[in-house]
Amino acid sequence: MGTSKEIIVWGKPLDTDSLDNSSSIYLKGLTQEKPTVEWLWEEMDRVWLDKGLDNKKDFAIQDIGGFYSHPVWIANGIFTCIDKESIDHRKAIKDYLVDIKAQNIADYGGGSGVLAEIITANSDINVDIVEPYPFEFFINKYKDNTKIKYVNDFESSNYDVIIAQDVLEHVENPIEMAYQLSKHVKLDGYVIFANCFYPVIKCHLPRTFYLRHTFRLVMTAMGLKYVGRVKGASHALIFQRKNNLNLRKAIVASKVARASQPLIQIASKLKNKFI
Repeated sequence: MGTSKEIIVWGKPLDTDSLDNSSSIYLKGLTQEKPTVEWLWEEMDRVWLDKGLDNKKDFAIQDIGGFYSHPVWIANGIFTCIDKESIDHRKAIKDYLVDIKAQNIADYGGGSGVLAEIITANSDINVDIVEPYPFEFFINKYKDNTKIKYVNDFESSNYDVIIAQDVLEHVENPIEMAYQLSKHVKLDGYVIFANCFYPVIKCHLPRTFYLRHTFRLVMTAMGLKYVGRVKGASHALIFQRKNNLNLRKAIVASKVARASQPLIQIASKLKNKFI
């Protein structure tokens, strides 16, 4: 049974003291049955359309902040806590961090704190959550966890690892964003990018989809060394910073990748046809 200050969403009790009134109303109105990820995607699309957004138009003329500040993202964070696949992927990333003996991590765009909570559990790892659209609900949830800190921007250029999970497909300039993130990892440190350059939901921008098959090559041109994939989370690509980074070379490589996209798509279809 929940207290008078709690609401229950998909079996998870939420403290309403950390929620504004509109968020409480929204979350109370959600179905009480655990949803599928497809339902969650549809709900995100509904909010996107309600905001009148267009993933082919510039963000500067749209209320993108209003979308990413909508409580549907609290729902997304709650879903991540109860979805086995989401948890398994995050545990796999944590296992890799433990294997390489990482100590200081930055999780960019990890506002729900689920990855940070998993990483810091029974470990000596500290995580800075760099979140452009923070929710007070999640900040309060982890306020007593001394290993997790919410920050407005990177507080160091010497992180052991920087993680960007489900981030770059949401931004207009993914190469520039990748460069800015990678600048804050130390030499011989690692950057983990877990991307989804697919039209799964409307907030995945079509202008980023050309990177589906070429992201690794562009990051290599930028100066990162490709290490491999996280075991148990194959969408998470591991890079190591071995040299100074070169944004200009990455942009040139990205232009070549974009121009080559039609040929790469044809080659990919032919490969799938004959496998």
